[in-house]
Amino acid sequence: MTRVLRSRSILPMLALWMFFLCVLMTLHFVLIQFRLASMHHTLTYSPVVVQHADAVFTHIPIVRKLLSGLPAFGDQFVNNIDTHTIAAWPRLPYYFLALVGWPIANRLDVLPVVATVLFTPLNAALMYQLVRRITGSVAVGVLGASAALTLRELFVLQPWHWTNIEEWERVLTSPFFSNALVHPQISFAFSCVVLLYLYRLIGNADNTTYLINGILYGISFYTYFYLWTFLTVVYGAIALFLLQRRDYITLVSLAKAAGLGLIISSFYWIDVMRFSGQPGFVDFQDRFSLGRYPDITERVVNLRPHLITILGLVLVVTRRRISYIYLFVLTATAELLWKIPIVIGRDYQSLHYAYHFYGPLAGITLVIGLRDLFLRFPSVINISVRRAFYIIIGLFIAIMTINRAVKYSNEYYTHFAIQSDVQEAYEFIRDNIPPGSVLLAADPEVNMRVRSIAPVYVYVPSGYGTFVTTDEMLLRHSEMLRFFDITAEQMLEYQWKDVVSSSTHYAGLLDPEQYIFNGSLRYPTTNLRNQAIVQSYSSLQRESLTYDADIVWVGPYENTVSATVMQEREDLILIHENDSVQLYQFRLD
Repeated sequence: MTRVLRSRSILPMLALWMFFLCVLMTLHFVLIQFRLASMHHTLTYSPVVVQHADAVFTHIPIVRKLLSGLPAFGDQFVNNIDTHTIAAWPRLPYYFLALVGWPIANRLDVLPVVATVLFTPLNAALMYQLVRRITGSVAVGVLGASAALTLRELFVLQPWHWTNIEEWERVLTSPFFSNALVHPQISFAFSCVVLLYLYRLIGNADNTTYLINGILYGISFYTYFYLWTFLTVVYGAIALFLLQRRDYITLVSLAKAAGLGLIISSFYWIDVMRFSGQPGFVDFQDRFSLGRYPDITERVVNLRPHLITILGLVLVVTRRRISYIYLFVLTATAELLWKIPIVIGRDYQSLHYAYHFYGPLAGITLVIGLRDLFLRFPSVINISVRRAFYIIIGLFIAIMTINRAVKYSNEYYTHFAIQSDVQEAYEFIRDNIPPGSVLLAADPEVNMRVRSIAPVYVYVPSGYGTFVTTDEMLLRHSEMLRFFDITAEQMLEYQWKDVVSSSTHYAGLLDPEQYIFNGSLRYPTTNLRNQAIVQSYSSLQRESLTYDADIVWVGPYENTVSATVMQEREDLILIHENDSVQLYQFRLD
């Protein structure tokens, strides 16, 4: 009874902590809004240039299609016949995001903020439960969860890198990984639930627990790719541990859970077969860098285990608690999945394992290690001293997070602004153009952003996340250049400027060699990519379009680079105009 009352007494404090953590994680959005408040531009929460701009050119467009009843992967296939047979993938995050996005269907660019507000408290609560079950400490649960969510990128670095000022600057001016990507937040929350129930299975292998674990494992295949692969290896590692302990009852329950999960995953494998059968699937893997070749130095460096993993091993050897063993298995598995592909020389973007799993688990391990150190010297570090240390650590986490939000917003706030005329044209398309129409634009930013605002397709999609061949990407791009009377050289020499200061900036995926090829290994250098663009443009003699288009966008970019006067074209009708943008519709034959 006393334990229950104590538990209830800390609930208000935990609620206040989760609220404060949510404020910290959304602070940079608030600061950016204040920086842009006095400027005559439209604020967007989904930038296209800043690192991790996945939301605006991959996640939100798919949600936009789902809400409009269009094929969810229409963007990826540019609305050909195959789009109607391909489901949203990964299914669970996108369907859930569509549910979350339904009330804000006309402002889906705020989805990163909404997702952060919704999932930060949830992720914090789940992480807290996991850490508290491992340690039994409320304070360590709060600090461990806070460190895992706010500073996960820091824990991917080796501790001796923490004294490197350049590394600190890089981390402090980078977006929070846990809210820069939208749908992985859902997968991360789900992973916490799975890990909680898996820990319960180890201690209590009854029928209900194994059924829940099997269902959760099966559902994980419909979330993030890195989640189900991580869980599969974790299942294998725990099975070996149970086999070594000769705990056959729990081992059988674990095997039943895994078998049930694989049965539930059958629809996922059907999706995989459908995707892999698409003509552009191999090129998609190439452009997505699914097969980077690390150099020998990087491979050798990654042979070295992380010091925090070694700390976890020390805790296991010295304490021999099942909870510490479980945490070490999770941490070591994440590091192995992160580093083994690099060591063998074929990296399949394994850094995702580092940021999604290793960083949070390493942060928890470090906090638990500090607590264990305090407990070893009770005469020197009494409960009052421990509390003081916990307060200092909590303040450090809060100050670091605030500092990061300030630095990030000061560095990148201009990328969160859109010209008001351009935004008005986006909204006109959303409100007046039939869903499923195809828009032809030369501006890469328009091609990325308009799909997040209106349920339309674009003639020249980004090679990032697009399931078409690279040859077709080049053909579409060259046809667009011919249509607008833009030379390949003009396109490649264009200097990108931000809306607020008009100063040039790094264009990222807006550069043609990035927009088309992304991280292609077939075209690994800028020179090879530029040569391919110029060659494709030079070999195309016709100005007609291979595929149908409905709307032509002429905005600031097209007016600057294009030599064609659209008003003189007889096949186009002006349907909308403001000071910066003209929209034309193709005449019907």
